[in-house]
Amino acid sequence: MTMKSAEQAGKVADGTASANGSEATVHSEATIDQVRNLLFGGAQRSIENNLAGLREEMQASLEQLQADFAKEIAALQTRLQELERDTEQKRLASHRDIGAAISELGASITRLGSAAGR
Repeated sequence: MTMKSAEQAGKVADGTASANGSEATVHSEATIDQVRNLLFGGAQRSIENNLAGLREEMQASLEQLQADFAKEIAALQTRLQELERDTEQKRLASHRDIGAAISELGASITRLGSAAGR
């Protein structure tokens, strides 16, 4: 057995590396992830919880705003319909007043014509 093959056999037997070294890389990455989780896991979970709470609050606020806007729009539509009715009633009243004024003017002209013809 050569020196090189003895080294490789020893590494494989230890479980620290395979023939291409990828097992050692995966193992060290897993260890780094575990250390990172131990150091920052609590803070990350806390931040995620805070963000979830904020997300819920924002969603509730958005829903409340949508409900408020829907009420306001409904109130504006109702007011607009009232104004349209009032405007139409005033327009019809104006037409009646103009018709009455024209009739009165015609009657006055007729009276003047009768009085002038005598």
